[in-house]
Amino acid sequence: MIKILQEQALNYKLNPLLQVFCKSEIQELCKANMDADEHGQVAECLKTAFLQKQIINRQCQMEVATLIAEAKADIHVDPILETACTVDLLRYCSKVSSGNGRKLNCLRTLLKDTPNSLDTDCREKLQRRIEMFHNADDTLALPPEDMQQLVQQVVASPARKFFLVILMSVTGLIFLTGIFLGRATKRAMGLKNK
Repeated sequence: MIKILQEQALNYKLNPLLQVFCKSEIQELCKANMDADEHGQVAECLKTAFLQKQIINRQCQMEVATLIAEAKADIHVDPILETACTVDLLRYCSKVSSGNGRKLNCLRTLLKDTPNSLDTDCREKLQRRIEMFHNADDTLALPPEDMQQLVQQVVASPARKFFLVILMSVTGLIFLTGIFLGRATKRAMGLKNK
């Protein structure tokens, strides 16, 4: 799985959702990087545009945020950060096992405690990635803007059956209330007219 995510990070064409939802952003914002798409420059351009809030399309924002969130789990999924921090990873985090963001957390701890111990390029890229992680978390946690997005979130939710049961219960309660109260008011009006 990590190998697939690495290949997707290096070539955006291997990520069909990113390619479809961010087509116009890639052509407008990342046109200069399209020739170097084998080296992850298009994905890096989209991440930078996301950080600078240049991406307007909500679906593209969600895809880029997901791409950034995947890199949070394992540094090997982000080849540009991994390349920039290879020396520091070998020097300071070689005994830390991979996965679950442990190597990235090691670098973050070093950045927080002793920022000058990290290589300049690694420090700058790591600071940008941390900022991207915060923006991605905020974007992925945003509430839906309209009814269509709400429906999409409910359909994609693992608790969609719960939502369906609640919706049906409320509808049934309204129906039963209407039956009983409707009959009571109709009876009172019938007695009044006699």
